[in-house]
Amino acid sequence: MRRTAALLIVLGLVFSTRVSAQPAVSVRGNVGAAFFQSPEFPNTVLNSGVDLGIETGVEVYDGLEVVLQGNFDRFTQNGDTYALLRNTDTDVSVEEEVEGGALNVLNGTVGLRYTLKNQSDAHPYVAGGVGLYRIMFAETRDPQGDDLEELSPTKRGFHVAVGANFQIDETYGVFFEPRYIVINTDGSDLRTRTTTRYVTVRLGVEVQF
Repeated sequence: MRRTAALLIVLGLVFSTRVSAQPAVSVRGNVGAAFFQSPEFPNTVLNSGVDLGIETGVEVYDGLEVVLQGNFDRFTQNGDTYALLRNTDTDVSVEEEVEGGALNVLNGTVGLRYTLKNQSDAHPYVAGGVGLYRIMFAETRDPQGDDLEELSPTKRGFHVAVGANFQIDETYGVFFEPRYIVINTDGSDLRTRTTTRYVTVRLGVEVQF
């Protein structure tokens, strides 16, 4: 009876400590490079791009975080004009020249990140998430001078990533992360018949609270 009572007291102390403890919160900011993969046609006319992002993570279990983040990716065109593949009402692809501009992707996602907490200062992690992606043609006009901003859909997508966080001290760290993004643009106003895919390579700073 005494052993049972002592065990209950110990479990109660452990539980109360876990409840009263504040969850760890991290804030990250990053810059990086972006590399367009598909559809094949835009891939031939887009340069490699840039990636900017900010995110916050809340630890819900040892090493496991819920992450909210926003990212901006920009791909410039590698020529003065390019052909934008569009579909007619008869579902036949045609080419139409479009002047200048860039392809921008603005997104917000929610996901999970698991970090392996080892004895070294380098902590590998895996991450993934889902969210909304808005694809925008910036400063892009067709031959009639019409702005192609109307072809800027908001679509669902997801990302997966691996990376490593290098701790400088208990508060600050730097991280390196390759990320793969897939956006469901099949049948959208972009007139694509496949998903939009690209890769980002991110380098950033993490602050833990």
